[in-house]
Amino acid sequence: MPNPKKKKEQELALLEEKFQRSKALVFTGFSGLSAQEMVELRRLFRKNQLEYRVVKNTLARLAARRAGLEIEEFLVGPTGVLISYSDAVVPFKVATEVAKRYKQYEIKGGLLEGHPVAAAEAAKIAALPGREELLARLAFVLQAPIQKLAGDLDSILRRLAVALNEVRKQKEQAQAGGGQGPESAEEPEQEQKQGQEQQAQTIS
Repeated sequence: MPNPKKKKEQELALLEEKFQRSKALVFTGFSGLSAQEMVELRRLFRKNQLEYRVVKNTLARLAARRAGLEIEEFLVGPTGVLISYSDAVVPFKVATEVAKRYKQYEIKGGLLEGHPVAAAEAAKIAALPGREELLARLAFVLQAPIQKLAGDLDSILRRLAVALNEVRKQKEQAQAGGGQGPESAEEPEQEQKQGQEQQAQTIS
């Protein structure tokens, strides 16, 4: 037969490890929600890369104490905990959205990077941009000067190409004009000689 004490210790160690790895924890009440509604909520949580666990308050209290976290004020009545391992804001966003949809879903409070967040502050945290949004904004800020620089370089290159093309045309025109110069200078001289010879023949 399984050892209840050993099983409890394993559950405690697992919950402690999850608390330690978490970026954020949101503690919620779920009394009154149907089984189907809970299934839908778990699907929503997974979609947002969140883990949801229904926990025993005594076990959660011990696990938090081992992890060096203070969650005593959130452990009143049936408790579910929403866990995020990557984005500290998303669980507050999702929990706030769910609380608006279901009156039975209660946000008791949570931890943000280990710091307690009261229930009244959850909505303020939810209004903050999430990790992905912040990264997108940062990428835009960093990319904008690079795009401008690339545009400036393209403009400079285009102007340089036009200038070089004009220089090439001028050289070709100069070379063409220089080739015709000697021939045009020789023609009047030949005509002058022929005229002098004709005059000499007439006099004689």
